[in-house]
Amino acid sequence: MKLKEYINADRMDYWPPFSKGAFMDWLLRPDQSWVRSFVKYLRKEEYYTFYRKNKLLQYYYQRKKNMLACRLGFHIEAGCIGPGLRIYHYGPIHISPKSRIGKNCTLHRSCVIGTKGTYPIEYPMIGDNVDIGVDAKILGGITIADGVKIGAGAVVTKSITEPGVTVAGIPARIIKR
Repeated sequence: MKLKEYINADRMDYWPPFSKGAFMDWLLRPDQSWVRSFVKYLRKEEYYTFYRKNKLLQYYYQRKKNMLACRLGFHIEAGCIGPGLRIYHYGPIHISPKSRIGKNCTLHRSCVIGTKGTYPIEYPMIGDNVDIGVDAKILGGITIADGVKIGAGAVVTKSITEPGVTVAGIPARIIKR
């Protein structure tokens, strides 16, 4: 797999080089341009870590990603999210390094995907095509099925094994099948 194919697998709106959109992004630097840059650096770090091992380029893109992550409020490690990532807003997003998220995941602002803080330490496993709403929290060693939509402000602490449902609330319950 080539680097360009790997980066274009994400569902971010990248402008062609030397286009009007690319020029306006460079000139105005809207919020989405910062998010696009972060995802690009994340994917480049993953590429040089897992596919075409190169320690120098891995370190370079890791540093670029981490510096931009501090500005945006992201904490996302390489290798925990599958292709097709979509991030709508910058702001605090925390994903534990051992959490696993499938393809075509959509993240909104203030998401937390991690542990409950108890022993034994367990991490969430999230399926494909999952939409995680604003300020949602997914905690503990749980499994989220494919196609689940997690509502804004939901706190998910139990596994959702039924695919294609919508969950919301504290604690999260299925509200739509």
